[in-house]
Amino acid sequence: MTANDLLTAKVTVDLSMSIADIRDGLAVRALDMLDQVRATMLEPYPRKHPPTFTAANIATLCGFDKQRMKYITTKLGLPTGTQSGPGRAKIFTLEETLTWIHAAGPRCKRPAGVRGRVVAFANFKGGVAKTSTSVSVAQKLTLLGRKVLLIDADPQGSATQLCGYAPDAEIADTDTLLPLIYGDEASLQYAVKETYWKNLDLIAACNTLQDAEYAIPSHILQDTRFEFWNIVRNGLQPLLEAYDVVIIDTPPALSYLTTNVLMAADAIIMPLPPEALDFASSTQFWQMFSEIAGRLPNAEGKRYDFVNIFMTKVRPFDASKGVQGWIRKAYGDHVFPLHVPDSKVQAAALGALSTVYDGKRLDVDADAETRMTGEQYERLKAPLDSLSEFIDDQFQRIWSQPVEVAA
Repeated sequence: MTANDLLTAKVTVDLSMSIADIRDGLAVRALDMLDQVRATMLEPYPRKHPPTFTAANIATLCGFDKQRMKYITTKLGLPTGTQSGPGRAKIFTLEETLTWIHAAGPRCKRPAGVRGRVVAFANFKGGVAKTSTSVSVAQKLTLLGRKVLLIDADPQGSATQLCGYAPDAEIADTDTLLPLIYGDEASLQYAVKETYWKNLDLIAACNTLQDAEYAIPSHILQDTRFEFWNIVRNGLQPLLEAYDVVIIDTPPALSYLTTNVLMAADAIIMPLPPEALDFASSTQFWQMFSEIAGRLPNAEGKRYDFVNIFMTKVRPFDASKGVQGWIRKAYGDHVFPLHVPDSKVQAAALGALSTVYDGKRLDVDADAETRMTGEQYERLKAPLDSLSEFIDDQFQRIWSQPVEVAA
């Protein structure tokens, strides 16, 4: 049958649907299919497992020569790893690796009494690698020795999926930001969950989180002095002593929820593919956010530690390079110097609910197009490593200041 025959056949099928048809038919079938896929292919919590590391990996993360490991192991009483087989290298768990990083890593600890910092990943558009970037950065920050909280503020729950939980199947309304937004809770401590990744905790999302866009205006109608933009900020404050960094993945819209996150943040990172429409959308985002924030009391006094544009899905095409030029001219020093290349391998890995840090090679299937070589792995990981190190460097600078900068 030709493509035209298929199109003709499809036209003759009644594709009309009512809201009830969508709710009871399309949505149910799609969710059932997702459950089948997860059961046979994917690794939801608790079956998702953290990666393992070699002695060479640990030496690189800690910034010393591998030959020194035996001496440091004896001196500090650090984990020795597990023999993976006769004549094979020892393997270290993520928890053992983090023990090494905390004991022997090169980075300064956050001083006592100085709060953690909050980074928002934001963009109007969907499909810009916002979620994969935010989760990857959260994972890498733990490998720099940080205790990290990831907040999924997107009702789609993609960050929640990447952290090993199934939104809607494993996540209830009470596990999300909603009780805080409703006013039932004053602190977000109630929603914190551990994940399969040591030192990376999660506040999850599910699709009912979209109710925030109705609940917040309802608060405003009841009390015109209600500071709707400070809900997330106020709920986060009690947690900032326990975490070095809080990463927040926002919905692809400049909504009440996104505005809350941006006002709670100490820094903003915008993942941005170098495509003409994405660039145009980014300019509207900053204009609209500044206009909204400009109408909020005392917002003019707010300063961000940094604002960065991080180019993602970069293709080696002339058109892409042209838009890269527009982005660099428009945003100047705010453009991060490294970018993430467009990759079939990364797309396939995300299809298996994995990030570049979940496995050394991310061999998600046997297809040669999606099998990752060492060179491809490093090319994907290097910009994310650098972005995470940049974030940590900036926060170390803030933490070292004698008087803490206000949010």
